[in-house]
Amino acid sequence: MSIEEPARLPTAPVRVPAAARDFQGMRAGIVSRVIANIVDVMVIVVVAFSLYFAYASLLFMVDPRDFHFPALKMSWFVILCGLLLFMYFAASWALVGRTVGDRLMGLRVVNHRGLLLRWTAAILRAAFCVVFPLGLFWSIISRENRAVQDVVMRSSVIYDWAPNRANLGHER
Repeated sequence: MSIEEPARLPTAPVRVPAAARDFQGMRAGIVSRVIANIVDVMVIVVVAFSLYFAYASLLFMVDPRDFHFPALKMSWFVILCGLLLFMYFAASWALVGRTVGDRLMGLRVVNHRGLLLRWTAAILRAAFCVVFPLGLFWSIISRENRAVQDVVMRSSVIYDWAPNRANLGHER
């Protein structure tokens, strides 16, 4: 019984720390991906609260004498965060292939050829990730470290410490 070599997807040449060189271009594991997603959710919660305080500030400027903080319904807050997360994921993956959390963890989302996701694929993957976040945990049992979203969209999350991917474009 032999162990198969994990698939490596193409990455740009970059100076990678010696300890990380063996992982460059390999599919990311669950721990890195969960940490990246936690960071991304925190970014979105901060943005959502910033929008709330901007709205409250606007109300204060309109009528300071009768000002009170608007009631914040949890259901609306969750819907707002879901929409923001969807837009954030889709734009990040289509434009640069990574979110803030991905960059922090040295990850990048690529298609089956190692290129940026096209807008359609990025939008569909983002919707899938927001609606079915537990699909991420499929990567625990997947031999290829792929979440349900990756299997369906033919995408991968790889280790890639390159800050810029000038040579990483969309498929034609």
